[in-house]
Amino acid sequence: MRVALVRVFPHKASKYTTTYGFITPPLGLASVAGAIRDIAKVRIIDAEALKMSKSRLVEEIVSFDPDIVGFTLNASTYHDAVIQVAQELKKRDSGVVTVAGGHHASFAYPILLRQGIDYVVVGEGEEAFRELVQEIMNYGSASNVKGIAYACGEDEFCYSHRELIENLDLLPFPAFDLLNKNLYRIDVFGRNSRVAAMETARGCPYECDFCSVTVVWGYRWRFKSNQRVIRELHTIKNLGYDWVMIVDDNFIVPTKLREREQLLEDMKKHGLNKLNYIVQMRSDIIASNPQIAEKMRDAGIRVVFLGIESGDEAVLRTMKKSLDATASVRAVEILSRCGILVHGGVVIGAPYEKSKSMKATFRLVDVLLEKGLDSIQVTIYTPLPGTRVFYWALKTGRLLTLKWSYYDCSNPVIKVELSPWRLFFESRMRPYMFFIKKWIKGKLGRLGKYSKPFVKEAKRYMLRNLPRYFLGFLTVPIRSLIVPLIILAAKPRKPTEDEAKLLYDAYLRRRSFMLFKKEKAEQKGENSDYLEVARIPPRAS
Repeated sequence: MRVALVRVFPHKASKYTTTYGFITPPLGLASVAGAIRDIAKVRIIDAEALKMSKSRLVEEIVSFDPDIVGFTLNASTYHDAVIQVAQELKKRDSGVVTVAGGHHASFAYPILLRQGIDYVVVGEGEEAFRELVQEIMNYGSASNVKGIAYACGEDEFCYSHRELIENLDLLPFPAFDLLNKNLYRIDVFGRNSRVAAMETARGCPYECDFCSVTVVWGYRWRFKSNQRVIRELHTIKNLGYDWVMIVDDNFIVPTKLREREQLLEDMKKHGLNKLNYIVQMRSDIIASNPQIAEKMRDAGIRVVFLGIESGDEAVLRTMKKSLDATASVRAVEILSRCGILVHGGVVIGAPYEKSKSMKATFRLVDVLLEKGLDSIQVTIYTPLPGTRVFYWALKTGRLLTLKWSYYDCSNPVIKVELSPWRLFFESRMRPYMFFIKKWIKGKLGRLGKYSKPFVKEAKRYMLRNLPRYFLGFLTVPIRSLIVPLIILAAKPRKPTEDEAKLLYDAYLRRRSFMLFKKEKAEQKGENSDYLEVARIPPRAS
């Protein structure tokens, strides 16, 4: 059995890649590869890292002659390209089995199945995909595998819920060795930097309304043991990586603070602080536990991404962020004093945000700049499948387009109070203004003198790319007029009535299952595995 695992190249490179020269490996594919490498010959093809066209990707897949092709759809932007590649593969070999998985696929599976994908893995993929491969090897079908959605009739699809993986230590190691480390870099911190991706936990106890993590991974924080994490880090280090992006949505949650402190101590004890780490954190965790910052620094954590989101307390409450702006100010100051680089993220264009709320956000960014914030990203509030706001937008007809390539959190795709032209302009111009202000204040001596690693490398990188940045800065006004018009003209403008129902029903099934698991987590003997058979409405003519 031969299995190709594929990450397609969407319509354009990500903003992280174009701005910072930063691209991480497809961890999901490496994890699935690690789960099946003993029963199948596996190849990972990363068209995004290789900037490979769809036609070239098809040829690359065909040359491997796979029985199964698995696509990662961790982001909505991959959807259209995956369908195009899968359909072309079917033309070449109708017998090849196509499988999709990831965050987007877990909620858009009815549409993917309609568009010709054979199976969709919903939620966690390692165990489900392994069983799928075994079933296809033995019986030519995977209809008995839980956690897999598939068409089970002309107008029907079936999906059986699968229990969450409670003990993450039992998972095989991701197949890090099947990835070409030279493809994955973080140029802003050095031309020879190589970055790996790994996870230490799954799930999230929070429920921000713009995020689908809880509905995919669950409301509880399941984590790998410190011993398992240390072993994975040794593997990554031995492969020659010098940076590690820990992809956990929250590297630390309050209930597991002591365990995380011990992990940081173990990383230092085992010499793994010679690696450089990027983690995602909540501001209130740092603000309430300032002692953790020094331990993070000593363990090798060099960059922390903070989800600041908004400077308006009412907006933060409505988006269920459970955060206040003062915590962000305190967290940036604490991390900066410890010499940790801080990258902040704010979101503009929420349905309940007004112009004054957005102005409050950028006033907060100015305060954070003086407290040591090193960089900022401004994203546009995007109703991704799996979030409550996506289905609200479906029902109220507020989607500007359903063309998935625009769902990259940098384009306006939902009708809100703020115009799409202004949202586009603000999201592009504000990061430029941040760095201009930072340079001016630095020259005037109005910024704190924080000693942080890799700042010199970052300055050299930005100087080398200054002409490109300057051109981007000059063209922001023009692009702000043109791009929203292109989005408004993009087809489809909205889903058909039956597509909307399919998407909404898929979300409700997943959400109700996760809520059930949350409520029954402490009760033994509960069996929530059940088969869902849904009638698909007739296709729109």
